[in-house]
Amino acid sequence: MSCSHRPPAPSFRSGRRFATVVTTAACLVVLSNWADMCNRGVQAFENPSEVEASPQTLTLEQFARMDQKTFEKSLQQLRQTSERPNSLVSASSATVSAIGQKLRNANESAPDYWPAVLRFVQLASSNLAPKAPPPGQHPRALSDILSVGIMRGIREEARTILFDKGPLGNGTFIHCRIVFTTGPVEMQNVVFRNCAFEFPTTAPPGIYLKKVCRIILASGIESVSIASLR
Repeated sequence: MSCSHRPPAPSFRSGRRFATVVTTAACLVVLSNWADMCNRGVQAFENPSEVEASPQTLTLEQFARMDQKTFEKSLQQLRQTSERPNSLVSASSATVSAIGQKLRNANESAPDYWPAVLRFVQLASSNLAPKAPPPGQHPRALSDILSVGIMRGIREEARTILFDKGPLGNGTFIHCRIVFTTGPVEMQNVVFRNCAFEFPTTAPPGIYLKKVCRIILASGIESVSIASLR
């Protein structure tokens, strides 16, 4: 009687050794991919020319370090960063000044320019004015302040003021929250020191608000002087 030769069945120990090799190889592939992703992320933040490709929310310091061309391509991201709660976004005066200079040099006709400017000025001014009233307080209307017939100008401190209409001459505002509206306020010899600014953002800004933003950016936000605005 003849018997066919059969190969010996693999032992349990051999099967376990094979599974260990396969598992180890798979882990090495995962770790390699993870390290590569981390490396690309670090490079994106170290290289300003590539930072706009990152899906993460950028810091104001990263915008300040960008070259002008990259910065202008990242205006939408600047707006998104500026829309975050003040407690999550902070910046030094030097960083705010650097971003303000880039905004002044940017193309104002770009679709994302003014939305980015309005949100950035609002965020930056709030950060730089810690003694100003918090948002949401009931404001006092500028028209009511002026209605009493003040001849030598006004001085307000740590108040929330609604700039509804003017004209306003010889006014000083310190640690105030200034809430602008679409209604133009003629100003002459007006000073804002460590004030937080709010703007309407439901519609594109008109000529008046654009003039106000240009002056605020040029002044560095913390101390703003308006000689004449009509």
